[in-house]
Amino acid sequence: MTRDEALKKIKKCLALGRSANENEAGIALRQAQALMEQFGLREQDVSLADVREVKVKACSTAANAWELRLVHLVADAFGCETFAQLKGRYNDAGNYVRSRHWVFVGIDAAPIVAGYACEVLLRQCARGRLAHIAKQPRNCKPATKTMRGDAFAIGWVMGVSEKVEAFANPEKDQALLLAYIEREYGELQSGKTRNTMTGRKVDMGHIGAGYRAGQQADLHRGVGGMPERGLLT
Repeated sequence: MTRDEALKKIKKCLALGRSANENEAGIALRQAQALMEQFGLREQDVSLADVREVKVKACSTAANAWELRLVHLVADAFGCETFAQLKGRYNDAGNYVRSRHWVFVGIDAAPIVAGYACEVLLRQCARGRLAHIAKQPRNCKPATKTMRGDAFAIGWVMGVSEKVEAFANPEKDQALLLAYIEREYGELQSGKTRNTMTGRKVDMGHIGAGYRAGQQADLHRGVGGMPERGLLT
């Protein structure tokens, strides 16, 4: 029996340990205890077996302020912890390229649903941001267009927040999730956020346009709380 097989069996025994049949419950709990001693497992190890993680590709290698807001909105709504993972590699052309992913850590199906929602909402928001930039006057400086696009995206996240929160289930065991992250990744380091609006005057009209667009996002819950392809478009 492998360690993973033992964990699965221990979980089943612990479930039987809640049986109304005292004899059956006692046998199951003793068997769970024996397996934990045999494989050197603690109660936290058994709980950590329910923790999962899902990675979603970020829109860019820079941690954009609007993207970070959307990621945290989704993570909080679905009871997950999240962090960014930036990796680099050499491609077939011999060039060093970097990629950023958002990692969602949660219990059972929570990170799967959160990752799916984040992936689709990021795509919607990014598409709306580019469309808003395209509407700006031709004589606008590139930096100004970028700032206005980011302002639109910030507003979009604000607009979609109520729908995301209504769609999700925020229950989570934060201590357990943080223990999983520490076990798998060690101590995480703080990163820098790219905010093009810092220190610049932003026309609220761009944020308002994004807010109205975000309110139009369509979110539906699939059967059993799981996402169905095509429901988030």
